[in-house]
Amino acid sequence: MKKKQKNRKIKRFTWKDIKIGQKYLIAFFTTVGLIIIASFIVFLQLNKTEDNIKAIEKQNVWVNDMTHLSSLIQLQDFQIAEYLLTQDAQYIDTYNEYTEEVNTIMADMTPKLTTKKQKEAFNTIQDNINGIKDTFLNKMVPSVEDDLVVYATSLRSYSSNYRNEILEQVEHLTNDVKKDQEELVKTSTNNINSSILILFIAIFTVVVIGTILMLFVSRNIAVGLSNLVKLTKEVADGNLQVDSIDYNGKDEIGQLAATINQMKDSLKHILSNIAKAANSVSTRSEDLTQSAKEVKEGNIQIARTMEELSTGAETQANGASDLAENMSEFVQRVIQSEKSGQEIAASSNDILSLTNNGTTLMNKSVSQMKQIDTIVSAAVEKVKNLDKQSAEISKLVIVIRDIADQTNLLSLNAAIEAARAGEHGKGFAVVADEVRKLADQVSSSVEGIKTIVTAIQTESIQVVETLSTGYHEVQEGTTQIEATGKSFASINAAVSDMAIKIDAISNNLNEITIRSSDMNNVIEDIASVSEESAAGVEQVAASTQQSASSMEEVSHNADELADLAEQMNYEINLFRL
Repeated sequence: MKKKQKNRKIKRFTWKDIKIGQKYLIAFFTTVGLIIIASFIVFLQLNKTEDNIKAIEKQNVWVNDMTHLSSLIQLQDFQIAEYLLTQDAQYIDTYNEYTEEVNTIMADMTPKLTTKKQKEAFNTIQDNINGIKDTFLNKMVPSVEDDLVVYATSLRSYSSNYRNEILEQVEHLTNDVKKDQEELVKTSTNNINSSILILFIAIFTVVVIGTILMLFVSRNIAVGLSNLVKLTKEVADGNLQVDSIDYNGKDEIGQLAATINQMKDSLKHILSNIAKAANSVSTRSEDLTQSAKEVKEGNIQIARTMEELSTGAETQANGASDLAENMSEFVQRVIQSEKSGQEIAASSNDILSLTNNGTTLMNKSVSQMKQIDTIVSAAVEKVKNLDKQSAEISKLVIVIRDIADQTNLLSLNAAIEAARAGEHGKGFAVVADEVRKLADQVSSSVEGIKTIVTAIQTESIQVVETLSTGYHEVQEGTTQIEATGKSFASINAAVSDMAIKIDAISNNLNEITIRSSDMNNVIEDIASVSEESAAGVEQVAASTQQSASSMEEVSHNADELADLAEQMNYEINLFRL
């Protein structure tokens, strides 16, 4: 059975069993975890975008080289045509210079080829370049030198075909690169849009979940502390009839509630016992006063009626005997009252100890609330860092815009080269115009992205404001706990004062017990004197005087006892039991 009960207790572990600091840590780490996940995803997307941008830059350089290559091929063809017309050897030298530039460009572009199609086209271009070179240097030039100009001119169609094939392959390669660039730009734009969407969703999710968790934890703490404050105020005002706090949890508030309930119940039990003891003392003191008055009247009657000494002595002896019995019972009651007073004093010390423990727990709660204050402040700093990362995205957008401007400039250079090439450069003019349009589209997309990033930064500022509101709620919770601590201090002072008064009452009861024992001995002496009064008038007179004096002391002690009982009742009436 015990094992089953333990298993049931384990299954009933709830949110209220978690400590306050751990609740806020759960809320904080949940929010931070979501931020880290979103940041990691955005980081991956941006890395992909950066790779695409680098690829676009490489392709732009490649397109520029291809444009330059086509221009050099046309310049070579121009040198061939001029040589056939003028037979001037300087055109051969110029042709060779262009050939060296062509070879340099071809050597630089070879490592940049990635696909099989590009390599095949590049090999075709190389073959045609070699064909032009062979036709011009090995056939046309020797024919011109041998005065076979007509034959050399007829070979011009072969070099033109080689040139056209080269320009066609260059155009195909350029179009392929253009398609790749468009795909990369599209992919980059999608990655940036996805990053923005993920970042926006992450910020919204963090704001919603963080706010819900903070409000949920703060509300539970505020409700628990409010009930504790109400109960402690009622107890401090002396109302012990207030209902106990029903809080099912093992956190600091649950421990505090259990301690306060136990303190209230113990205080109520102690004061009930004190009230009963005070009523008993008051009743017995009235009986003692009445008995003392009766004994005193009997002594006066003895003095007046010496003739009836025997009858008076007998009456006095009987009265003294009854008084001795009542006094013995009264002494027992006083002793019992003293024991009850000692028990009450011990219980009040226990209450004082419980109050001190409650004060210690409250101080710990204040310390934890301050620690929570620090954690929430750190969360605000984390969100501010997220805002700085959004600013980094703005910098990336500026880099993309610069690349778009550079692409636009490259398209302008290509258009100029195409214009210089004349009819043969029309295809490049079209490509340059398409590249320029693509650069304009990228610039337009960059402006849209910049607007979205600005909106994200605005959302980040709102997140900081939301967390600041949560931080303000935590500060209010700290203020409430400190107010509860002050109420505990008031209760502690009141209980300490009550313990001092109870100790005083216990000491007075102890003194009354000692005096009651003396009174009991005196009454026994009175009984003995009354029995021996028949032996002589002198002894009776002396005993009468001694008895009168003793009765005055008894009456005085009874009055003091009644005053103490009234004081005790007054102190108890300050509480509503």
